[in-house]
Amino acid sequence: MIYFLLVTVTLAISFVAQEFLPVLEWAYYARMLLVPAAFYCGAVTVPYPVMLILATATGFVWDARYHVPVVPPNADHPELPFGFTIFLFGLMGSLIQGVRPLFRRGRWELPVLMIGICTLASLMIEYLVISFHRGGLFLSPEMWFKMLMTSLFSMLAAPFLLLLFSRLARWSGYRIRLEGITRKYSYGDSV
Repeated sequence: MIYFLLVTVTLAISFVAQEFLPVLEWAYYARMLLVPAAFYCGAVTVPYPVMLILATATGFVWDARYHVPVVPPNADHPELPFGFTIFLFGLMGSLIQGVRPLFRRGRWELPVLMIGICTLASLMIEYLVISFHRGGLFLSPEMWFKMLMTSLFSMLAAPFLLLLFSRLARWSGYRIRLEGITRKYSYGDSV
């Protein structure tokens, strides 16, 4: 319970820090998405039901802060509905849960890569939904480069966030790693 509260506080701090992260002009105005990176890092450390609670809370606050209901001409509803980010965080958090056993064994490579992939996938899904509502798909190299750089910047923050969550887990007594689990038999042993 203490670890869950610490993850929630870390997510709240990431919302504040997100406001101060600069946009990088040389990367076609890409920026680090600290909140999704913090959510995905937290999602790989907690059980599935807790991840869904975090996805709901994080997605709601993200939409409450950044949702702009753009209603296209000749339409009666916005392109992205309020709460769509909750769905995206839940979907991508479910994908991150697939690499949780590796993270629990102490392997960070694939979870860090998956955090970048999930960030890129959520940006692409949002873009495709907006394009579907507008009735046309416009693919420019700058847009793809911006999405790719945004996911790479978020992936760069992932090891530091995972280290932070590991330290918070150790401090609060929460057990992330599966230590002491060994096989009874190996292939060369006789029974």
